Amino acid sequence: MAVELTVGHRSHTLPKEYSVGGVVLSERFAMPATLQALQRGDGPEYEVLVTTYPRSGTSRLVEIAWLLTNNIDVTGAKEIAQSARHLFLEFCDPSFEKCYGAECTPPPGGFNVAKTHLPYHMMKEHANRDTKIIVGFRNPKDNLVSLYHFYRANILLGNFLGTFSEFFQLFKDKHLIYGDIFEFIVGWWSIRDRPNTMYVNYEDLTEDPVKEVRRMAEFLGKKVSDEDIIKIVEWTAFGNMRDEKSTNYEALKDILDFKISPYMRKGTVGDWKNHFNEEENKYIEKQYEEICVPLGLKFRFEL
Repeated sequence: MAVELTVGHRSHTLPKEYSVGGVVLSERFAMPATLQALQRGDGPEYEVLVTTYPRSGTSRLVEIAWLLTNNIDVTGAKEIAQSARHLFLEFCDPSFEKCYGAECTPPPGGFNVAKTHLPYHMMKEHANRDTKIIVGFRNPKDNLVSLYHFYRANILLGNFLGTFSEFFQLFKDKHLIYGDIFEFIVGWWSIRDRPNTMYVNYEDLTEDPVKEVRRMAEFLGKKVSDEDIIKIVEWTAFGNMRDEKSTNYEALKDILDFKISPYMRKGTVGDWKNHFNEEENKYIEKQYEEICVPLGLKFRFEL
């Protein structure tokens, strides 16, 4: 793995930024040694891997997957912070004994759920494991808007001070953390024929959570009642997760300025209309038509 340090960009450079094969990363999100371990396929066992580009509904998918693999234990979900109930793989140290900088104590039987924002080619060995993979997608316009506000609020991302148009230039220059969003989507879409992989679109989960939770339960082989489904839907509703201390990540206030943008920001579809100018919209539309549509990838940009 060739690591290029001090990459930088004229508009914004991440703290402790480095690049691997053109994918921009930060040592504060993924230490090079941890990344090397993941690329070898090292790391703990888990039942479900949730993989998403940042800010595409990750926390909701993790929460649903955790509940489905833990007997719909809403009480446990309320008492224990989500960050302590799953593994953020690249946030771990190379030994996978610490995560988020704290001791990583697995529950009896180990962690059921792990997550990553890394592109498929960096997680290929993990993807080859005999585990279930849930890939979360969000329409790229809303995804970029949410990531823009996350960049503004997050000290680990350097508290971006520019406008959305300046942030959009970072996207065009393929200089956002975790790489290009379209390349991420295409990479994980390439394993769509595998029976151990399913895809959940943010827009579908927003529009019909009952249907999507039921799909996830069936995919994971979990028998659930209608009452169970309702419990999961109510607990993982955006408003509830935003208000609950165990899921709103308010413990991150030392690195995330909630006054600029809370971790759980809006949870809506179509907010891109409040940020994109005509040129930016046309650019995304062109990328979408040329890259996604030929592969059978369809996104909804409004509901």
